[in-house]
Amino acid sequence: MDQITVSDREEHCRYIAYIAGALAAKRENNARICFDGGRVYFIVETTSPVPTRKVAEDRIADVLCVGYKYAYLRANVCPAGLSAEDREILVAAIIAADFAEEKRYVLAKLANMQSHTIDGFYDFRLKELREKWESVAACVPPVFTKGQLTEFMQYLLHGGKGKIFLKGGEVYDSRCRKLRKSSLIGDESAEINVLREIVLSGAGKVECLGTPSCTQERFLRRFYDGRVFFG
Repeated sequence: MDQITVSDREEHCRYIAYIAGALAAKRENNARICFDGGRVYFIVETTSPVPTRKVAEDRIADVLCVGYKYAYLRANVCPAGLSAEDREILVAAIIAADFAEEKRYVLAKLANMQSHTIDGFYDFRLKELREKWESVAACVPPVFTKGQLTEFMQYLLHGGKGKIFLKGGEVYDSRCRKLRKSSLIGDESAEINVLREIVLSGAGKVECLGTPSCTQERFLRRFYDGRVFFG
């Protein structure tokens, strides 16, 4: 059996849980999580090393391009003029705007590694990506109005592809797979996480299966007008 190890600082255990969730239940994998020296480890022994490694790399790229990028932007993008909810939507939109391109970049650097130290990889292998995030953060105006946010979202959604489905507090892609990228952010209300998930999906259209909450409906009518379908 081949062994793949992924680790990060203990305070980043949500990232490890996100990765483990995609691999631990597979029949061909023997997986465990352990803590040692202020770090959390996910160790998987597998009889299918190539597909298992590809899934692990895919999830690690999500961690870096969503979780780590959110932490960076949250600390460095602080425009006045927005509510707390709108600020979270702005940060999610900035993440979504370059997500596909940045994920391809990260995956190329992750390829064929047996052991992944996520924080070390971020510190020593992603300097160019961090510099890009720095330049993006510097371009955000110090005052960002609600109108500017709406315009930015319209620009972002213009390039959105595909359709997602909203059912209650869960978001699904066109293949009925539950989307979970917002779990890499956390620490907010469940309602905010639903809005984040919609934005992070990068989809151009949203179809509601059932009646959305008042907050969800207000958000969808504001930012997805003409692209949302209510059941």
